[in-house]
Amino acid sequence: MNCLRAFVLCIAAALGACGGGGEKIEAIYQISAPTAPAIAGATSAQVLLPEPRALAALASNKLPVKPTPITLSYYPSVSLEDTAPKVMQRVMLDTFTNSGRVRAVGLPGQSLLINYQIVTEMRAFQAETYEGNRVRIVMAAKLLNDANGRVLRDEVFTATVPVSSDSAEDAAIGLNAAAEAISRDILDWTLAII
Repeated sequence: MNCLRAFVLCIAAALGACGGGGEKIEAIYQISAPTAPAIAGATSAQVLLPEPRALAALASNKLPVKPTPITLSYYPSVSLEDTAPKVMQRVMLDTFTNSGRVRAVGLPGQSLLINYQIVTEMRAFQAETYEGNRVRIVMAAKLLNDANGRVLRDEVFTATVPVSSDSAEDAAIGLNAAAEAISRDILDWTLAII
């Protein structure tokens, strides 16, 4: 019986080591929308915000950092609340909603009668620690008439925010500021067109 018990404990320990080998997360950073963005203009249209497309390296909940112009890495032991595209989708949704300037804004599957879609692609969402410390978000956006599928306009938006150090905490604070700025820019752009 003691041999069987020792065998079971060894197997349990081995399985625990295999299954629990992931990195310990010490901090989860929240990226949020401005609570009451000052925006001119308004629309009675209903707008859909699909999740932004992104390459796999950015479609992660890890906090990305570029130590060189061609290297993308991640800060250890920290993460975002969700994948970066889902985080940006939430920031844009909250920015549009908090502005009070759009009749209705929603996500796919919410059964709104949609007039327009803002189709986005995330091209950059990272801290950059080469040639100074900064964060940068780049989003390409297309404003699509939902009735006929016609693209009314497209534009690339960039938000760059200097940060005081290369720490994960400063990167998250900078990404929050950049996400707020870029979501306000996309809202302004949308309201100017529709």
